[in-house]
Amino acid sequence: MSEGDDGNLHGWQLVILLVFFNLVAGLLYLASWLTRPNFLYDGPMLCAAIAGGLCYPARWLVERADWWKRLEIRRVERAANAHPVRDRVLRGLRIVVGLPIAVGSLAILPVGISSARDDQRLVAAGPVQSAEVVSVAVEEDRWSTYDDMIVKVARPGDGVPVELSGGDELDPLPRVGDRVNVVVDPSDPSYVLAAGVDWRTPWWAYLLGVVLTLLMLGLGLTIAFG
Repeated sequence: MSEGDDGNLHGWQLVILLVFFNLVAGLLYLASWLTRPNFLYDGPMLCAAIAGGLCYPARWLVERADWWKRLEIRRVERAANAHPVRDRVLRGLRIVVGLPIAVGSLAILPVGISSARDDQRLVAAGPVQSAEVVSVAVEEDRWSTYDDMIVKVARPGDGVPVELSGGDELDPLPRVGDRVNVVVDPSDPSYVLAAGVDWRTPWWAYLLGVVLTLLMLGLGLTIAFG
């Protein structure tokens, strides 16, 4: 560690480390999405674990950089040359910016869980109807090597062709002319779900929500009070 460093991160040092973690985890998941299917795409929590592990060697490296040492020097200088009025204004601005981030982060988990369960509740409420598959087409994804399978069905009631949400997850994949069980969203008839798909939220989604909540909460509190 740099000379005078007490082993703890302060202010912008902690913010930089949090930004590094989010950036690495985000880039890893983006790469896994572009090259899906792969083990990182199937288990996004591994991206967070890898990013967390890389924070340790990253800090070891940056502690040898002059700009990191200057952050520590500035922190010591600010503490020695405190200006009461200016410090109160800056502290107020940091609270105005950081506190909404911290409070807003507390909504990530409940909102995410509620949104993820919407499809599950919709299928459970029914009614389940039978619909004929009118097209099964591969849609090329220019941003990845994984092409999307688009399944369309004749919507029960009026026969309008609509995309079947979850159709690509049916096993076996339906063919044109097959009949599949579907549920039509009563509030949005253009949204039709495959009733034969498991719409339960995967276990890792809850862990990912907790990690994101804690990260954003930590970032907000660091900006506000760090």
